[in-house]
Amino acid sequence: MLNQQELVERMREWAVRVTPQRLAIAEVVLNSTDHPTVQQIYERVKGHFPSMTLATIYSTLGVLQKSGLIQELPFQKQSRYEPNMEPHVNLVCIECENVIDADTDPAVHDVVLGLRKQIADNSDFEVAWQRVDFYGLCPRCSEAKKRGQLSEV
Repeated sequence: MLNQQELVERMREWAVRVTPQRLAIAEVVLNSTDHPTVQQIYERVKGHFPSMTLATIYSTLGVLQKSGLIQELPFQKQSRYEPNMEPHVNLVCIECENVIDADTDPAVHDVVLGLRKQIADNSDFEVAWQRVDFYGLCPRCSEAKKRGQLSEV
């Protein structure tokens, strides 16, 4: 989690103009663990900035992405925003569509990095970034399924 001063410094390092709205949006995304959607970001900041529009959120996310602070994760229904730029694994629930980072040991980080390096070294492909997702049921949806409260997956 970044405090506000660290966030301001990081944004300035990347030459991102810091406004209260941008700072609020960046705080929500960079300090989240749930890979929020645009709508979730909007819901989290609108209490502080009632006049904020979705256009402001989209434009700020674009600036943060171009600056390398976040990564857009496109999914079939909607995009989510990734604050963790280190190689890692995402866990995607196929029922509620939540996305969380897998809590793994450093060896997984090394495996993802090794795979990326191997692909880059053995092809003419210049790897910009990678994404590793595992799909299944989160603990909450898995329990609901056991209780018969979810349709068969």
